[in-house]
Amino acid sequence: MNLMAFLFLLFPIVTCARATEAQPGVASAPRAQNQSFIAVDGPDLKSKIEAARRLARSGAEAKRYWMAYSFDVRPGIAVDYEFTNSRGGTTLVQGTSVSTGSQVETRNLGVFLLSEPAGEAISRVEVYNLDRRREYSGYPVYWLGRAGNEQSLNFLKGLVDERPASRVAEHAVLALALHDDPRVGPLLKNFARPSSTEKVRTTAIFWLGQVGGEQAFLADLVRNDQETLEVRKQAAFAIGISKDPAALASLQNLYASITSREVKKQLTFAASVNESKDAAVNFLIDVASKDPDREVRKQAIFWLGQKAGQRSLEWLSDTASSTDDDTEVQKQAVFAISQRPKDEAIPLLIKIARTHAKPAVRKQALFWLGQIGDERALDFFKEVLLK
Repeated sequence: MNLMAFLFLLFPIVTCARATEAQPGVASAPRAQNQSFIAVDGPDLKSKIEAARRLARSGAEAKRYWMAYSFDVRPGIAVDYEFTNSRGGTTLVQGTSVSTGSQVETRNLGVFLLSEPAGEAISRVEVYNLDRRREYSGYPVYWLGRAGNEQSLNFLKGLVDERPASRVAEHAVLALALHDDPRVGPLLKNFARPSSTEKVRTTAIFWLGQVGGEQAFLADLVRNDQETLEVRKQAAFAIGISKDPAALASLQNLYASITSREVKKQLTFAASVNESKDAAVNFLIDVASKDPDREVRKQAIFWLGQKAGQRSLEWLSDTASSTDDDTEVQKQAVFAISQRPKDEAIPLLIKIARTHAKPAVRKQALFWLGQIGDERALDFFKEVLLK
């Protein structure tokens, strides 16, 4: 099963008329963009931005406008992409995603800057897939070409520094993180420090997990009782979805030293999305079997229900069928079984509903059988009712 971790930081697409008029004396937008952009010339990104602002102010009517440029994109990123689903149809995924196991990626992205008609204020920063045609709220788009990494990173860092508490800053961190450049990691670490606002911090922390090489930094955030819960949870998640081979071992080591229930629950979630599937199942089983906190055990059981494989299914079956375990934990195991594919879930649920010694557990199995709506479940209900 491919596990996708989605970070939705982009606004919904707004459909409206697109700008089509070119301005006198301005070159046409590159054909490769296949969109009605107004190309702007200049020796570097800063001069192109200034030229675009002059062009926008030269129009008879003052209105918002976009400035946009492309950049070197980090591998393994998917932005506003389409794929063929299991029924043969096309599914559009809006937003920015990082995949663990998926081959979907988009390599032709642009940073889009929505600018106000008066002054030089930028009110929105977005990253869009240039291979997908879209509308831009009826505003003209001034195309700045391809920006060098150093120019782009410095510009985006400036946006974060100027307005650290704004959504502009949050989205600028996302745009910066998508660059394929070794300077991204140190910049994100700087944004992740307590001097930044929490949304900027958590966005930077998420992407640090993708950049790699920052497991120790992220682990220190998870351990730190002085940090906010959201920062600690995001750091745990960033470790879980990273491609570092030592990520799961790091989560296990952290788990042994953490006392916060909510952080421990997040660590089980982080393990569940890690690429080391067999080791993750072993870790979740260990937590679900041994942790003294019932709520943490139940959380681990829930994520076991999402993990494919015979070992996780056998453990859930044994736990649900036992007469010695905590009843609430057993009910959670029954629920986790109900989330498995029907051919796995229905025979086990029928067995539990028919034979379990605890009425509360039998009732839970009956409830979830009723939710599945399979013919085998209906036949079982008829059998029970006709007795």
